[in-house]
Amino acid sequence: MDNSLPPADELVLVDRELAQLDARRSQLLARRAWLIQVLYPPVAAAAPLHPRPPVADSTPRSAQNVLLTLGGTLLTIAAVAFTLVSWGSMGIGARATVLAVVTGAALAAPVALLRKGLRSTAESVAALGLVLTVLDAYALHRVALPETDGPGYTAVASAVLAGAWTAYGSALSRLRIPLPVAVLAAQLPLPLGVLAAGGGSTAFAWAALLTATADAALVLWARPAAVRITAGTAGAALGGWALLTGGWLSLVTPWSGAPLLLAGAAVTLYGAWRVPAVATAASAITGLALLAAVGGLLRTALPVDWAVPGYVLVALALASVWLLGGATDATAPREGVSGQGGAAAPGGGLPHGTGSGPAGGGVRLPRGIRLGLAGAGAGVAALGVAWALPPSLAGLLGPVARTTEVWSGEHTARALASYPATAVLVLAVAVAG
Repeated sequence: MDNSLPPADELVLVDRELAQLDARRSQLLARRAWLIQVLYPPVAAAAPLHPRPPVADSTPRSAQNVLLTLGGTLLTIAAVAFTLVSWGSMGIGARATVLAVVTGAALAAPVALLRKGLRSTAESVAALGLVLTVLDAYALHRVALPETDGPGYTAVASAVLAGAWTAYGSALSRLRIPLPVAVLAAQLPLPLGVLAAGGGSTAFAWAALLTATADAALVLWARPAAVRITAGTAGAALGGWALLTGGWLSLVTPWSGAPLLLAGAAVTLYGAWRVPAVATAASAITGLALLAAVGGLLRTALPVDWAVPGYVLVALALASVWLLGGATDATAPREGVSGQGGAAAPGGGLPHGTGSGPAGGGVRLPRGIRLGLAGAGAGVAALGVAWALPPSLAGLLGPVARTTEVWSGEHTARALASYPATAVLVLAVAVAG
């Protein structure tokens, strides 16, 4: 290196050569990277492994519910055995005291369990508490009211328990068991009260019908689905019993069965009007109840031979309901939109099928109700035709089979003497209808 240059000029020269070296180094590094890529091509990256799904819990919720149910069942059996079986030296009074304390603890425990999010456990404990309240009622009868009539005490106790369980279920709305159980308990007071009072089958049927009416109200206006299902099932059973009793009374004492059948028909028809899903079935039951009631009353006022024609006339009148409102079916959607008719919103307004007809007024029967009523009438009319057809055919074709002389006297006998002469009238009315 030439050291004869001044220091300032020499520094500029050194910096220039270093810059050239850096540029050359960058070129060489880039060349090296290209050569390596050519000689050793990169291997394709392996596909990422799919994450393994989380391992399911070895004790799923269904298994937990089964275990809780079994545990609650065993505790219930133990409580029943403790109450009904004399253990050791404890009398029924001491056992009743112990039951009262345990019942209070079992009913209070779900409050804390719900706060911690243990809903299934709270349901099991609450169910145990409800069973304990029944045992408390039994112990109270044994200790304090041993002379009380069994059906009467059961009626009062079931009413009290139904009210208490309703209040308990309303206070702890997250529990699903108390309210349906309260509905089941509410089925007993009226029928058992009638039995305790010595009422007969008619009074019992009226009590069952009133209870079924209350169940229908719950089905229409209660919110929890479990309550509606329980009330609907119980109401159908009690209402069916009441209508069957009314049908039997219409054959034995029509003036006792007719009011029961008409009241049941009114309740069933209102349910069909409010719930379109069951309109056809409910209105068919309504039609059969009306036929049994009116036909039974006609049977008492008419001669014996006119009993079947009376039922057939009522059936044909009921079948003619299908013709009512038929012309308005095509305009039902338009009227519902315009506000002149149609179904109302839940919780208020008019039930479905009400509104203005073509003439500007009146009530339009929904299709489901007309179908059920007409079906019931047509079915009974068909039974009447089946009853009248054999004697009519025998009377028409019987003379052909007779081989004696015309004046022998055989041709004057009736073909089927066991059938009344009104069978032909039944056929004529059915054909005309």
